[in-house]
Amino acid sequence: MSMAPLRGGQARRDQLLNITLDVLRENGYERLTIDEVVGRARASKTTVYRRWPSKSALVVAALVNAISDLPASHDTGSLRGDLLAYFHDLIDEMERLADVMAGLVGELRRNSELAAAMRKGYIDARRRPVIDAFVRARDRGEMASTADVDLLWQIAPAVIFFRWLLTGVPVAREETHRLVHDVVLPLALATPNNPPPHPVTS
Repeated sequence: MSMAPLRGGQARRDQLLNITLDVLRENGYERLTIDEVVGRARASKTTVYRRWPSKSALVVAALVNAISDLPASHDTGSLRGDLLAYFHDLIDEMERLADVMAGLVGELRRNSELAAAMRKGYIDARRRPVIDAFVRARDRGEMASTADVDLLWQIAPAVIFFRWLLTGVPVAREETHRLVHDVVLPLALATPNNPPPHPVTS
């Protein structure tokens, strides 16, 4: 089903979605209302609901719009290059949205509609290009055919989100090189008969 355009085109759409993020930052998800968003944006409530039929859909659209200038995918010709590019993009996302994400973490556990919208509209869109990168690498013989690509793609978000959201410490871009070389690539190459090396312990 096609979405009704906002009067004024892309610029008006961007403005409304940016205002949505502003209201979300100020009020939190629970107290965010469509009325306040359209009031600030001087938009038609009917038109907004035609395009985004729920508050969760509007919020997810605002998150996606905030990172719309980042590449949808990377194909550098190597798994290492693809992963580094992906991890750097993920850091860019967190620099823009960490405060919003922190406010949504608890809400996602309570609100099944928001959680479903986030999975479908935000998480799956970020997951697919990374899975594709692993599949290309497997086809090139860069990783084991038995590697669990669905687990591998979650490593970077798990580390970056934990550090940023729970400790308040950002992950530096330089640290992504260690994450790629010391964690993800060894796991990607591991097989049942050739497991990754155990870390050295004192």
